[in-house]
Amino acid sequence: MEREHISRTSIVIQASRADVWDALVNPATAKQYFFGANVDTDWQVGSPITFSGAFNGNTYYEKGTVLQCMPKKLLQYSHWSDLEPLPDRPEHYRNWTFELTPQDAGVLLAVTEDNIPDEAKRARSDEFWAGVLATIKEIVEAKS
Repeated sequence: MEREHISRTSIVIQASRADVWDALVNPATAKQYFFGANVDTDWQVGSPITFSGAFNGNTYYEKGTVLQCMPKKLLQYSHWSDLEPLPDRPEHYRNWTFELTPQDAGVLLAVTEDNIPDEAKRARSDEFWAGVLATIKEIVEAKS
């Protein structure tokens, strides 16, 4: 599998970095933008992270490892999903990276997903992340 298929999506959120960061690491908030997923981790580097729930009538279990956690700046974890037809092996894990950059109008939240197997799945990831980021923006700006 090549790492050349990478999804990159970003959005400006009119809020503080602390508020945007909280949306990324608060399981109750994440459940709202990750389609009802239960997110479980302690956010320590090297710790496991799991996502579980049901989507379109299918139960799923996704997992990974927290790779980087720099509060209010950067969050990265690996990710594997049992919804994909790929075995649970290290070469099939994608890395999800969230970067927060201060902007005049708030915070630029950028997400990168790498190790996507093909262009069609990269396009699907772009759509997924555009929706997720729009929902994060809506949630965070409503609280600010």
